[in-house]
Amino acid sequence: MSRSLRLTDWRMPILLFALTAATTTLAGAEYSGAGLSQWWRGLHFSLPLLAILLTHELGHYIAARRHGVDVSPPYFIPLPPMLGIGTLGAVIRIREPIASRNALMQIGAAGPLSGFIVALGVLIVGIHLSPVETLAPANTSGLLTEGNSILYASLKYLVHGEFLPGANRDMMMHPMAFAGWIGLFITMINLIPVGQLDGGHVAFAWFGDRYRRVSGRVHALLPVFGLVVFGWVFLDELALLRDRALAAALEGGGSVAAVAWPDALTTGFGAAMPWFMWPFLLWLLQRLSGGDAHPPVGGDLLSPGSRRAAWAVALLFLLIFMPVPMRVSS
Repeated sequence: MSRSLRLTDWRMPILLFALTAATTTLAGAEYSGAGLSQWWRGLHFSLPLLAILLTHELGHYIAARRHGVDVSPPYFIPLPPMLGIGTLGAVIRIREPIASRNALMQIGAAGPLSGFIVALGVLIVGIHLSPVETLAPANTSGLLTEGNSILYASLKYLVHGEFLPGANRDMMMHPMAFAGWIGLFITMINLIPVGQLDGGHVAFAWFGDRYRRVSGRVHALLPVFGLVVFGWVFLDELALLRDRALAAALEGGGSVAAVAWPDALTTGFGAAMPWFMWPFLLWLLQRLSGGDAHPPVGGDLLSPGSRRAAWAVALLFLLIFMPVPMRVSS
């Protein structure tokens, strides 16, 4: 009976994984500019992305099993390809309370650290496969630029020998590079120290009773940071538009066009929007997962290994943090 139950537990996860493999492959084919008749071109995106997500969830799963915690297999969440990247990620269900801080720390940290190792390898290969092109200023209007982090910018510099984007030059992302970047982005979101996110588990194991205060401050600071991002991107975009208008006026012998501050305003709001949305989405996630009170754990002291895991997670968050996840130029 036990073996039958375990097989039953895996049926739905396997079905969802198969559906997610299909939707991410179709999304990858669309990203590559291929049609349904060349769906296999989407595998350059879907296979590395699924490897990152699966490794992340298996990190949680294996760590939980090592600590004797009953958890479900990973449940992948497929998404219609036309709505994004073909998936909303994956989750596992913890079916019983976690008894100790050390177990919570190691289970929470295992996922992002494991997934990051795969994402790093995918990203390095993807950046090598991605060409760098010089863009005419007129061709940058409406261009979607992915966010930079310390790690991502450094890898592009090590591979291509220049900081990108810069001086009308940027890297055209190969599907594998895009999959690696998505892996970093999802990991960054997961490491925000609130609720039932991985960062919430790590923060609760690390700070104990002080966790609620830390989580509350993070919630309050997210929209404030959004205002900072808005101001930064608005002023930067306004300067770019003024320079573009001045260059066009000098070439055409006319006058400088009116200051395009409405376009800069739109770009600034678009860049900052995630920081205004995430507090609500994280609050909603908390409500759906039982409120902002984290399930209690034992009062054991963190072991040296758990402390190293906590610092590794904190360092990882700093390395992959993207102040502006996406930016659409005016």
